[in-house]
Amino acid sequence: MSIFRENKKNNKVKRVLLMSFEYPVGKTYCGGVGQIVKLCHDILVDSGYEVYVLISFHFNKKRPVKLLLPDGRLINYTNFYSFQKDYKWSYFNYIIQHFVNLSQEFRRIKKQKGPRPYIVYHFHSILRRERDSGFKTFNRFMINQERMIELSDMIICPSRYEYENFTRYFPAFVDKVKLIENTIEVFPRDKNEIEKIKDNYAIKDNDIVSIFVGRLERIKGAHILIANLSAILKRHKNLKIFIIGKSLEKDLYKKLMNVKRRFKSQVFYIRYLNKNKLFQYYYSSDVYINPSLSESFSLSSYENAYCNSALLLNKLPVFDNFKDSAVFFSNHDSNGNGFLSRFDYLLRNKRLRVKLSKNSKKAVKKIVSKSRIAEEFNKILC
Repeated sequence: MSIFRENKKNNKVKRVLLMSFEYPVGKTYCGGVGQIVKLCHDILVDSGYEVYVLISFHFNKKRPVKLLLPDGRLINYTNFYSFQKDYKWSYFNYIIQHFVNLSQEFRRIKKQKGPRPYIVYHFHSILRRERDSGFKTFNRFMINQERMIELSDMIICPSRYEYENFTRYFPAFVDKVKLIENTIEVFPRDKNEIEKIKDNYAIKDNDIVSIFVGRLERIKGAHILIANLSAILKRHKNLKIFIIGKSLEKDLYKKLMNVKRRFKSQVFYIRYLNKNKLFQYYYSSDVYINPSLSESFSLSSYENAYCNSALLLNKLPVFDNFKDSAVFFSNHDSNGNGFLSRFDYLLRNKRLRVKLSKNSKKAVKKIVSKSRIAEEFNKILC
């Protein structure tokens, strides 16, 4: 029996449906998009909204979907049609979607008669920019993103960097785009957990711990790190590197495993950690590596900055916020500014690492404000 009641919508509590291809439920991998959706969920709940989350990796109407209810229960539907039997679109006051695969369905919503939900498109990167940069962005995703930009009532942009790109790529829609910069959710330091990490991996006081967090794929720069691992590990016997993230490219995974076999006590690969435990690895780290070739915000860079890591970053415009608190490398400059030489420089200079870690913490505190994102969401949804 459907739970939908068409003309009995609660007038006091506004219902929000968040739609995403990932969300941190259970022990499945969840990247930066899912973490931001979770943060938006919590902000909206704290603001008094009744929040639902629809989760599907494919968002094809014949594929399974999951629905997270306001009371925390997770319902598994065999397909999208089953979900719509229980929840009509007009049941919700707002739909905030974080993917680009249902443009035809949203077109139908816009055309339906009577009350309909207000449609917000919260995007995380501009796919046309990624394609123009040479990455293999599937055309259907790119086309659907551009359709969603056209169809949405409001568009949320995650960073100033992408806002500037949006105004360049989509000048006709600047009147409905809103800049709400991403923020981070932080977890406190757990001394007992940190001691366990040190014991499990035989980390000594004079060791330098470095961490990379991200999918093993070229767009995240994983190939740059893996290609230089052997050379840097030979130079620094006291270096231990944690690589944490889902493997998406088999050749990179094989190369990483080959290096790992040769440096068993220095290289550690972990596919997934829940956020609280992941933060303890952040707190245990001295250097955070982000060789990514394309970022719109970089959640993990901000998180590591908060945890007092020195940052080694690819020279991307999105990282300008850390211009005084990081070491930058360039793939195009071999005159002492390449990845290997800059990483080596950072590892050899302890005083610099300490200075950068303090500066990065100050920078992230200045940049990120959770109260501001809550305020901006409330303005949009009034």
